[in-house]
Amino acid sequence: MYKIYKNTLILLVVLISSSFSAYSQGVKFTVDAPRKVEHQAQFRVTYTCDHDGDFQGPEFKNFQLLGGPSVSSQTSMSIVNGRTSRSSVKSYTYYLRATKIGTYTLPAARIEIDDKIHKTVELKIEVIKSVDGNTTQAEIINPDFKAEGNVFIKSIVSNKSVYMGEPIILTQKLYSKERIANITDFKEPALKNFYKEIIDIGDLKLETEVINGVKYNVVTLKKSILFPQKSGELIIGKSNLDIIVQLIKKRRARDRMEQMMYGNVVQYYDNQELKLKSAKVKINVKPLPAKRPSSFNGIVGDFKMTTTIDKTELKTNDALNLKIKISGKGNIGLLDLPKIEFPPDFEVYDPKVSKSITRSTKGVSGSKTYEYLIIPGNEGDFVIPSFGFTYFNPKTEQFETSKSKDINISVLRGEGGVANSRGNAAVSRDEIKYVGKDIRHIQLQIGDVNKKGFHSFNSLSHLLWMLLSPIFAVLIIIMIKKQERKFSNKSLMRLKKATKMAKKRLKVAKKAMESNDDALFYEETSKALWGYLSDKFAISLSDLSMDIAKSKLKEQNIDDNDINEIAGLIEQCEYARYAPKSEQKGISDIYSKSINVISKIEKTLK
Repeated sequence: MYKIYKNTLILLVVLISSSFSAYSQGVKFTVDAPRKVEHQAQFRVTYTCDHDGDFQGPEFKNFQLLGGPSVSSQTSMSIVNGRTSRSSVKSYTYYLRATKIGTYTLPAARIEIDDKIHKTVELKIEVIKSVDGNTTQAEIINPDFKAEGNVFIKSIVSNKSVYMGEPIILTQKLYSKERIANITDFKEPALKNFYKEIIDIGDLKLETEVINGVKYNVVTLKKSILFPQKSGELIIGKSNLDIIVQLIKKRRARDRMEQMMYGNVVQYYDNQELKLKSAKVKINVKPLPAKRPSSFNGIVGDFKMTTTIDKTELKTNDALNLKIKISGKGNIGLLDLPKIEFPPDFEVYDPKVSKSITRSTKGVSGSKTYEYLIIPGNEGDFVIPSFGFTYFNPKTEQFETSKSKDINISVLRGEGGVANSRGNAAVSRDEIKYVGKDIRHIQLQIGDVNKKGFHSFNSLSHLLWMLLSPIFAVLIIIMIKKQERKFSNKSLMRLKKATKMAKKRLKVAKKAMESNDDALFYEETSKALWGYLSDKFAISLSDLSMDIAKSKLKEQNIDDNDINEIAGLIEQCEYARYAPKSEQKGISDIYSKSINVISKIEKTLK
């Protein structure tokens, strides 16, 4: 009997041990928070888990989030009967403020461990009115905090007087004598008639600066490069910043225990939320000189162009490579391909374009490279005439042109080349009539033939042709004159090609959208819309602003909704190029709207 009792007891111990072991292998995920807090009081909510995982905190809708989560971990080790066991706990702490009186539910937090989701329980927290007696007893001794002179935001520009298109470095900084606990919201200044490039500053860093002998904690919030697109006085708007600073405050001790531990006055930290605004900054933008070369297209900076060609002597149907590299400092992103007049005998493929651009506190610098693949179709000596581009240099205050030299190319007859002969003599190249891009083949079909003895002279068809020929000749001359006037009017050609060029750029934007290249999509869409307006009204991009574009559209009786839509699309593209990835929405919608608004404007103008 004793033996049976002993075996049963051993079995129970084993079962209990195994159940405890199974429990220890489970996940313990808990939440700790007060069930009752006073109105406007600060309190902590701590989530604790004994396993490491992907933690996701709840959304605190009915409370003000002051900070967090602050993450801490604790590891403990115990030795029992010679066996060592180790356990670790990870905590996630939020700091909240009770802003509304009532009873509210604290949502559950989530953590993913080994592809399984674990949740905490939901808690109900009651926010009650503060007890006046206790508040009076523990009243703050030091006076109310004032942000003026202690905490402020400042917009700093590298230059307040520039030429149109000359870069300005805009730096936005936060200055504080107090400890900065958290930055909750930052809105950049409104920028009208500026083209903007973002400088990557990485993570926010806390530094110190001394201003008029006073030491400040400083955080650089953002750095941008601005290119003014209009002359006159331009305004950089106000920045808005919401932050939480940690203030050192003092109060009287609440009870004897606090008096024994801290004395009659207790010093503590208090988080205070501040809303800051920077001052506006005025920029004086000088216009570019009125006498502008015809090859100038709005590029401002200091550039140089180099050209290299891999061979100057080759055989027909061999390929050569022409590389054009433009490098320098300025608004290189707006640079277009220089116009090159290739010999008609050359088959020229679209260039491969590559760019390397650096954005720093020194401005925008880098290079653009165009690589052409060229195949000569005929032998001979050819010249690619000198080509180049013009830019305005703010340092010299002059227009400067960077040009290439003439490129001489000698093309020899390749193997398998065509050669004719008359008797034993070879036919020279000058005796071969060149048509189009190749030599016509010998015609093998003889076509229609007439019967022997038949003549068309003085026939009905011959007489009709003699009568109608002068009329056809006059019509052809009128058409040729009309085409000459059309091509001599550059403004008219730009107007007619405006839609075609815009759709061509939008095709590039569509390819970028399909390949998920958001930056290229917004850049090409913006260029398409600006280019369409520039060509439609024969205004260079350097002189075009949104105000001018709206005025021109209204003069053409374009509907206000269409004017606002194209302006909104341009603004949306400019914003999205620099917005965080999460804020870029509706790419396909922007693409379709861009096509539709151009089509609607075209219908009205026709």
